[in-house]
Amino acid sequence: MLAKNLDDLYFSQSALISYQTCPLKFRRRYLDGLFWPADWGGDKNQKEVIEQGRLFHLLAQRYYFLGEVPQSKELLSQQLAFWFEELKKFRPYHDNGKFLPEHEIRMNDNGIKLVAKYDLLYITSDGRVVIYDWKTNNSRPLTNYYRNHLQTITYRYVLAKAGRVYSPTGIFRPEDISVIYWNPRYPNYVEPIGYSQKQFVKDELFLIKLISEIKSLDYDQFIATGDQKRCIYCEYRPICHGKRAIHVEIEEEDMDFDLDWESIEEIQFS
Repeated sequence: MLAKNLDDLYFSQSALISYQTCPLKFRRRYLDGLFWPADWGGDKNQKEVIEQGRLFHLLAQRYYFLGEVPQSKELLSQQLAFWFEELKKFRPYHDNGKFLPEHEIRMNDNGIKLVAKYDLLYITSDGRVVIYDWKTNNSRPLTNYYRNHLQTITYRYVLAKAGRVYSPTGIFRPEDISVIYWNPRYPNYVEPIGYSQKQFVKDELFLIKLISEIKSLDYDQFIATGDQKRCIYCEYRPICHGKRAIHVEIEEEDMDFDLDWESIEEIQFS
């Protein structure tokens, strides 16, 4: 994800969040290329949560790819086996509609480059699509928190803007798109977040402004945040402050730095 310059970078939701959290953090990750291992700085409990989340994502990917289930369930931990059973009850695989697990879309619209990696896209035969995002941390997904979150903004916008090739009707209207953040620890908590044309226009203006702002900065203008509370949870705290982070917040996207950019379909706009 290291960019020779910002014109080369496809902005993910993680990149945009990094910039909003701290411009210097963005520079260290996306211009300087200082990537740490996903579980760096975490305690034993955090590392276990990350590993369980990684395994759950792999299980879900396999299940929705061909509808297969692990033949050797005894190899799964009790927790993973429970999560998997809850997943099958919540969003069962079937032959109606289309399932696209771990699907990535990138777009380039007049230099505004965005990439979205979805845990699962479920597309119905009448052209509606649900974006599923798996959360496996200890917290219940809070709909009000995610409603205006950059992940939601980026995911919905990229799909509405560049996902038409996957629609049986040739287009995904904003009203056809919804997002569900689902955590197997709270299997009954399901609150879809919808979309609208008005919100699409608002998101487009916001993303163009934010990306243009980032691209307008010179290297030395990516300065550290003045909010020291954010530094406590930042992996770059040892470099900036000579102290180890108390707790490094890991985005699920950060677990995959082996992205094969050549395999991702880019949508161009004329």
